[in-house]
Amino acid sequence: MKIQICVPVAAKTPSELPLLVEKAEDEGADLIEVRLDYLKSIEGVEKIVKQASVPLIATNRQHGQGGYRVQNEKTRIQNLIRAAESGFQYADIELTTRDLGDINSRLKDIGVKPIVSFHEFTGTPSLPEMEKIVKAQMEVGAEVCKLATTANSVEDNLPCLLLSSKMCKVTKIVCFAMGEEGLTSRALSPVFGGYFTYASIGKGMETASGQITVSELKKLYKTLGVEV
Repeated sequence: MKIQICVPVAAKTPSELPLLVEKAEDEGADLIEVRLDYLKSIEGVEKIVKQASVPLIATNRQHGQGGYRVQNEKTRIQNLIRAAESGFQYADIELTTRDLGDINSRLKDIGVKPIVSFHEFTGTPSLPEMEKIVKAQMEVGAEVCKLATTANSVEDNLPCLLLSSKMCKVTKIVCFAMGEEGLTSRALSPVFGGYFTYASIGKGMETASGQITVSELKKLYKTLGVEV
């Protein structure tokens, strides 16, 4: 099994994106997440689609779910769909989004696979609670279910790994714990059946707590004898 690594890029202007995408590819990204919520404008973002040689994820993160800035909700969704229409393979949209089923249907109609995500910033729910969240994501049409919890202790990694192992049999799952204590689940979730995991381009370029760099993650996998 080959591990897939998704690298988020968080540019403030579309003109900064080409260099970041190129660097992510040079680092060995299997997927690249374009964080639209960091951009001052999405004008010109479609040019990235022609440049990239790996699948792209359009994400316009809801502020309450970890987005960079507060946005008008209607505009946020419009910009996400507009970007997705330009040729992105995936669009990440939060489980907390209103009319999510309809939005996912629209994304699928234009050939984009919905990643339905949920972020829990206070801790890690119990395994049964996490299963309920994933099932809710599946019910609204998720092609990929993403659940990111927060590790307050090393033990919080275990439910994430168990969830990945169980739910990968019925859906594509991405699950790990954020924070410094969550490194175990970030790294090992794909080994337990997770569809992919996240790593940053470099130090200081993280988009979530606990992200390590692609090079650090690959060194870890090499030590463990895991194929990347």
